[in-house]
Amino acid sequence: MAFHAGQDQFGRRQHPRVYRLIDALLQPHPQLDGLYDTIEEAFLDVCEWLEGLGPVADVACSIGLEVRTPDGGWRTIRHPAMVACPLACVTAAIG
Repeated sequence: MAFHAGQDQFGRRQHPRVYRLIDALLQPHPQLDGLYDTIEEAFLDVCEWLEGLGPVADVACSIGLEVRTPDGGWRTIRHPAMVACPLACVTAAIG
């Protein structure tokens, strides 16, 4: 069976995955309200944001992750968890 670009092994059309960060209320994160092509890209943005907070970075924030579904909705794939430092972001991205 030949596969065509944009289709899975069953001939269904594949959609590129798109991710977004969410807050503790499962809403788009107010400061990090963007779309990301990869999970790593999303959490690198979290790390940069936390580093930019400077001395306030000691204050933890709750961040989760959603993926867009083929019908345009969102599905939570990582429930919000406390992230207090850039190292925690990297661990969350690969864990």
